Amino acid sequence: MCVVRACRGVSRRVFLFPQEVVKSKSIVIKINMVSPTNILSMTPPDAVEFLLRILREDYGYSGEIIIAEGSAGDTWLGFRRGGFDSIAGKFDAELFDLHEDDFYSVEVFNHRLETFEIPVSKLLVDSDALISICRAKTHDTVVVTLSIKNVAVGGIVGVGNRSRIHQGYRAINLNIAILGAIMFPDYAVVDGRVGMQGDGPVWGYEKEWGYVFSSNNALCLDAIVAESMGFNPINIGYLYYLSRLGFGDIKHVRLSGADIGDIKTSFKPHRTYRKQLNWRLDPETEEKILRQIEKIVSRFPRAKKAKHRHSKIEPPEI
Repeated sequence: MCVVRACRGVSRRVFLFPQEVVKSKSIVIKINMVSPTNILSMTPPDAVEFLLRILREDYGYSGEIIIAEGSAGDTWLGFRRGGFDSIAGKFDAELFDLHEDDFYSVEVFNHRLETFEIPVSKLLVDSDALISICRAKTHDTVVVTLSIKNVAVGGIVGVGNRSRIHQGYRAINLNIAILGAIMFPDYAVVDGRVGMQGDGPVWGYEKEWGYVFSSNNALCLDAIVAESMGFNPINIGYLYYLSRLGFGDIKHVRLSGADIGDIKTSFKPHRTYRKQLNWRLDPETEEKILRQIEKIVSRFPRAKKAKHRHSKIEPPEI
């Protein structure tokens, strides 16, 4: 059973990194910065600073750390506006604009469920260890944007290529599942202290909540956070597909550090929320498409490693 940790505020109790992360030669930290000027749309900078401090000081990690993002606007402006440049300097980390990266061509689906290719970051796909850290936000197409969507869409190289996966509600959920699988994080954090509700992921407004969540399984993490935000994870297409593909059981997740009844709240959804639920395929088409996706993601070692790791029962916390 997957374990998700929850804590009120930023705490060392949340940042418990697996050995494969802290023993890796390098760590890529994928932040979220869809707008380079709207701080509420970004990963909270103080959470990134706290994460780096834990890695460097508590764990004594001395390897390379790369803070990576490719904004929908000017990435370097966003790094400066969010203070990520000074945070990186303080902890000997490097900033990297994913739009400048080399890429793999990955098959995704158009609105007719035919495949075409988009460029995806080699840095994220091939990273020794990948951490996704983001803010809890509602979304204009797929209900919520959390740790998996942060890497899935954020890993597309080229600002103009992001919109190409927006091929209707059916296809975009399949596409995020594909991209989330091949860039599946080794560790993930969702900061819900102040989330975004309403017309996210950019134009929403603050939701005071107070909780921070983490897990070695990004899918189970996103499922618990979505449920705690007031959304049924089974109704979020890309979470449903990743669960069916074997990346985690979103129906059986253990929450540690809090009771879900105590932390559950209600984020106001995007105004198109009801339309966003129209992503399901008929059963025969779903089986056919999932077989195609299996073939696509099987090319990538990160996807195979994640499936293997999460097919095992996580050990109890010590």
